[in-house]
Amino acid sequence: MKDDFIVTKIERVLLFKKQQTTEKYSSTLEFNELVFDFSGEYTVYFGNTVLKVSPNTIRFFPCGTASKYEIERSKLGECIDIFFSTDKPISDVAFAVRSGNNEYIGSLFKKIFSVWNSKREGYYFESLSLLYKILSSIQKSNYLPAEQYLKILPAVNEIEQSFLYKSLTNAYLASVCGISESCLKRLFKKKFGLSVKKYIIQKKVNYACELLMTHRYSVSQIADMCNFSDVYFFSKQFKAQTGVSPTEYIKKHTT
Repeated sequence: MKDDFIVTKIERVLLFKKQQTTEKYSSTLEFNELVFDFSGEYTVYFGNTVLKVSPNTIRFFPCGTASKYEIERSKLGECIDIFFSTDKPISDVAFAVRSGNNEYIGSLFKKIFSVWNSKREGYYFESLSLLYKILSSIQKSNYLPAEQYLKILPAVNEIEQSFLYKSLTNAYLASVCGISESCLKRLFKKKFGLSVKKYIIQKKVNYACELLMTHRYSVSQIADMCNFSDVYFFSKQFKAQTGVSPTEYIKKHTT
């Protein structure tokens, strides 16, 4: 998430209770959306990005990158959604994060909802202050000092260039960085909120989603193109990430 933007307007702050949610939901993006999910489990489809959401997850959808997102819930839950505009894009991608600081951030979401809906004198500027505090807390929870990020940057670059072609183990990536495996895993989890293995699988699955949408390749071909050991393992990991099998994903996105 970038830090050189200004919030130009909070549009609305909404609470969606469990009884107000549905198993399937789609929304067109007019504004940035920052959401805290207090409960529920579901999968979010945003362009070619697939996000898995569980309790105490923060998710963000940038306005302008994709026209809409879709949600499929396996367990209904409660969330608070902040809709807001900025003077420049915050991020190029949607993301969902969980960290040890999420309980505190959840309390800030509850407070901004209470303040926003009170409409008492000064509520708007108090809400604006709380939104900046939420954004600051999210950035801090996933913040690595530059010198620490530089330690794992060679691994990040290697994954970006080679995740489709190489078997990238922790030992290999640690050697690329010249650090220990334990250091690699700790810094990687701090930066991305995922283990190295899950990060790589997520990149493979997101790329597989792009290939499936072309309707040019079979599921077996895509498993091979995404460097999965076999089609069965690919299908298992794909469903774990998206909530549906590759075949079901094709049917869902065929108009």
